[in-house]
Amino acid sequence: MNRERFLVKSFGDNIDGTKAGLIKLIQLLDTHDHAVIVVPEIGKVKSTMLVDALGEDLSKALIKNREIAFPGNKKISLCAQSTLKNYRHADAYLALWGSEYTIADIEALPNWASLVLVTWLPKDSAQWEAANRVTVIYDDKKG
Repeated sequence: MNRERFLVKSFGDNIDGTKAGLIKLIQLLDTHDHAVIVVPEIGKVKSTMLVDALGEDLSKALIKNREIAFPGNKKISLCAQSTLKNYRHADAYLALWGSEYTIADIEALPNWASLVLVTWLPKDSAQWEAANRVTVIYDDKKG
């Protein structure tokens, strides 16, 4: 299976990196039907950059319903790393502030075609980059 891997080298509380990851995920809905945003913890998502990046209304709907539907039978779901196993059959994933464990969990899923990783710490993506062909779409150090 041909899989696309995209990396947003974002460090810490970087709204631009978060937005870059979300924009890429939304672009992927052109060719994919179901995308999942994976966050470290659902309970804390209301006070994260995801709300600023998506806007108040969209983020409220996503957090409340765990899903947003778009025209053409497209959807974006939201889950925590701990509930990723319930979202095994999506086409694309966005790992927001993902650790090496989040990446490994998504890589182990059977059917995905695209993965976007937004890092929190530089070391989080080092092994993944070394083991896979990864396209860097944003680099905090380069602006």
